[in-house]
Amino acid sequence: MTEGRYDWRMTPRRLMPSVLIAAALVVAVGWYVTRGSAALAPGPAPQQQDPATPVTSSLDGAQDLAQGEGAGETRAEVGLEVTEIGSKVAMQESVLRGRVVSDVLGSPLPGATVVISRRMNSEFHIPDTQERNARQPVVTVVTDDEGRFEVAVPTAVPLDVEASASEHATARRDHLFAGDDVELRLMAAAILEGVLTLASDGSAVEGALVLGKDSRRVEQCRARTDISGRFLFKDLQPGLFILQITPRDAAPPPSKTIELRQGERTWLELAVDPGVRIHGIVSDPSGGPIAGAEIGLGASFKRSVFTDAHGMYEMFGLGGARRRDLGDPRVRAEGYGTEGKRLSDSELAQDTQLDFVLHPARYATGRVIDTDGAPLEGAYVAGVGSKKVEGVFRRDWESTVTGDDGRFELASLHLLIDHQLLLRKEGYGARVYDFPADEGDREQIDYGDLVLHPGGRIEGILMSQTGAPLPDHLIKLRGANEDRGRFRPEAEALEGTWVTAVRHSRTDTQGRFHFSDLPGGELKVTASVRGRPEANDEATVELPEGGEVEGVELTLDVGDLITGVVLTPDGLPAVGVFVQVAGGKDQPRIRTSSGAGGRFELLGVTEDMGVVDLFTIMASYNWGNPDAHLGASRTVSAHAGDSDLVLELRELVLMTGRLEDAEGQPVDGVQVLAYLNGSAQVPRDALARATSDEGGAFRLDLPEECLVDLVTGTYIPKFDDTIEASEQAPPEPAVLKLVASDAQGVVLQFAE
Repeated sequence: MTEGRYDWRMTPRRLMPSVLIAAALVVAVGWYVTRGSAALAPGPAPQQQDPATPVTSSLDGAQDLAQGEGAGETRAEVGLEVTEIGSKVAMQESVLRGRVVSDVLGSPLPGATVVISRRMNSEFHIPDTQERNARQPVVTVVTDDEGRFEVAVPTAVPLDVEASASEHATARRDHLFAGDDVELRLMAAAILEGVLTLASDGSAVEGALVLGKDSRRVEQCRARTDISGRFLFKDLQPGLFILQITPRDAAPPPSKTIELRQGERTWLELAVDPGVRIHGIVSDPSGGPIAGAEIGLGASFKRSVFTDAHGMYEMFGLGGARRRDLGDPRVRAEGYGTEGKRLSDSELAQDTQLDFVLHPARYATGRVIDTDGAPLEGAYVAGVGSKKVEGVFRRDWESTVTGDDGRFELASLHLLIDHQLLLRKEGYGARVYDFPADEGDREQIDYGDLVLHPGGRIEGILMSQTGAPLPDHLIKLRGANEDRGRFRPEAEALEGTWVTAVRHSRTDTQGRFHFSDLPGGELKVTASVRGRPEANDEATVELPEGGEVEGVELTLDVGDLITGVVLTPDGLPAVGVFVQVAGGKDQPRIRTSSGAGGRFELLGVTEDMGVVDLFTIMASYNWGNPDAHLGASRTVSAHAGDSDLVLELRELVLMTGRLEDAEGQPVDGVQVLAYLNGSAQVPRDALARATSDEGGAFRLDLPEECLVDLVTGTYIPKFDDTIEASEQAPPEPAVLKLVASDAQGVVLQFAE
């Protein structure tokens, strides 16, 4: 137990005012001594995000988090630790230490620049691009003669650390916390340059946004192509690199995953399709045009354009031969509810017309104050919700910040959606409130004064079954303030959304995790093993307003690491390839991906699982290398702790077949999916898929020399009108097992 702290199992108490003041003074003095007067200077405004930036949204994958996925049975009731912080302990906790080492010279790097910053909303799935990427500088220092640095930093907040020195690549680490001692190794820089041309005529594509991200999709660099269509990045960190390109008037190509090698120059020649043009009119229910409406793609409104005075808009360069990026167009305008459409590939043609009708929206107003009644300026306020109405699934996100009087107004809340109100400001506990039960009958809702209390904190450690700390592991926190239903007292509580119900963090190098700016209430902290929902641990915390809980312990049986490499048929490393346990009846669907050098590390397989079968998901390589045309590797048997496994991708072969109904007639427009024989039949893990044509024919590109199972998607035949609807249930999917991947003339038939 750390000196000056009681065990967290003791009776909960609140921090005494005198202790709080003393601790605050100690931290403040330490901060000022370390940083000097610069500590008192306000940081610059959050970084502005380019509207054209192709953002990888978390919303699709996070929607299920709000549904209360596999919580597990191991639970612990956690009390509040009494925190009587001595000055020595406070100083230790508020310091981040590290060392910068030159991988080139093999020695520490004196004079290296270390920049520490924080992403303000890294724990929240906020769709607002600017808010999601908002970054605040913390401190910049220079390493000493031994390459070390030591700086005072805020406690319990995730920090990003970036170290740079001349003639070296910049090294970055994220999710570090006060108390960490980290080594940043600077390697010889990698250089990436390339040219972007139009596939139709080879002309240069000027002004395209080129965005580089690391393997965790954290942005590393950005630029726009010049008049010759060229781009150049220097001083890049070697390793896995994800390149995303968004032209102004052409179709974005698929994201490309490459490996950058230290001291080497990588050259890329990329051709993009012209894409198609969509256009239309945005109007109100009476047919009147809406000027200034914004049309974009997805929740972040990527590549957005605006309507003119006549309500007309047009967008260029959408779709493309290898990627359809128009699955989720949306439109919004002040005073109106957001609307969207879903388009299939077949509906996207040159000069596609998409018209939108927007309906007047609901207003919500209020004032955010602190516990003394003073208005809080700059608090982030959002109305968020989702609902399926008349076959249309709608998501809503309307946000603003409070003015100097603490007041806010949300003017574009969709009338058909049930909303929750999210309030957030640094230093205060984030709060969520369900909208009133009669929200659907009201055009305006005034919340009056909403009080934000000082933020609480939960800290703990995640360990493996051996007692060793687990670094860089995902931790989830679920729950909200106890008075969430105060405006909906007699009605059923609304289901939490992807942002109001779940917060995410990661453990640091010592396996510690921290959540700050928490409200009072019952909160649950959970860690799990990816692919094994039953392998988790959870602690339930009763957190008073402004309180603090420390010493939460979570334990996971992560098994023994399985390592290996993924190669192409030519023996070259294949990066960015998903490696997965086959996921049969008795095997979990544990997954990882290959990194630099094609190497992979798979965590989660335990000894009691015995032999597991590993395979590669075919499409994961072709996504980033669309010209490769490679298929999945053969399965490889492995035990927990095995190393040096080799998974080699295979060339593709063609399978042909015909889909028939029970009477032998061709069935068109039905999807046929091929799965590795015996593996779990989950659509996203299919080896290949195709849709039958008018003659029932289908073609599948599959890995050579393998056996597959064929399964059809939903088939709704044209029934006889004289038969009762209750007797016209669609037939079961057609299934054919153990088919050779290069088989020709396969007949797949529905049963009666």
